[in-house]
Amino acid sequence: MSPFDYDAAAPSNLTKAQVSALAESIARKLDYKPGDDIHDLVKRVGGTVRVEDTLTIDPEHSGSLYVDGPNNFSIIVPAHTSPRRDRFTIAHEFGHFIVHYMWRRQAGAKNPPQKMVAFRKGTERVEWEANWFAAAFLMPTEQFKTQYHRLGGDLAAIAEVFEVSEAAAEVRARQLGLQK
Repeated sequence: MSPFDYDAAAPSNLTKAQVSALAESIARKLDYKPGDDIHDLVKRVGGTVRVEDTLTIDPEHSGSLYVDGPNNFSIIVPAHTSPRRDRFTIAHEFGHFIVHYMWRRQAGAKNPPQKMVAFRKGTERVEWEANWFAAAFLMPTEQFKTQYHRLGGDLAAIAEVFEVSEAAAEVRARQLGLQK
């Protein structure tokens, strides 16, 4: 795969609320629940997850996501990260697939991408949108709020429930106004 054969992911310009609602809607449609196997989900929708030693690859051309078609995409995960970090990375790259590829193709965008790549060093807006998607997909608003209150704001315990890093749970709690 040469990155030169692919269009770079472009911002959708959806709001954070719209991206979050899309993520939660996709999770429901795919019957994905917090803690489910995200590798299985990617496989079910035509994707693959590959682990690569990204530290030795040219960072300018080390794509995290390559999309060859609606049911044919590859997510690249670094070999040096933890399984919980990988879950967020996979959800982030899946967010690129949904928001920057599928949504653009279905929303009637001019010149929708045929093949797309999302680079690790993408534009800020593109990366924000993928992060918003990943957070809402892995930690849906109502379930997160319920667990936050049930567990007394214990971020380590909340991270355990959603199988994400404690840092990801902390960011989500701040996004939802549960913490400062």
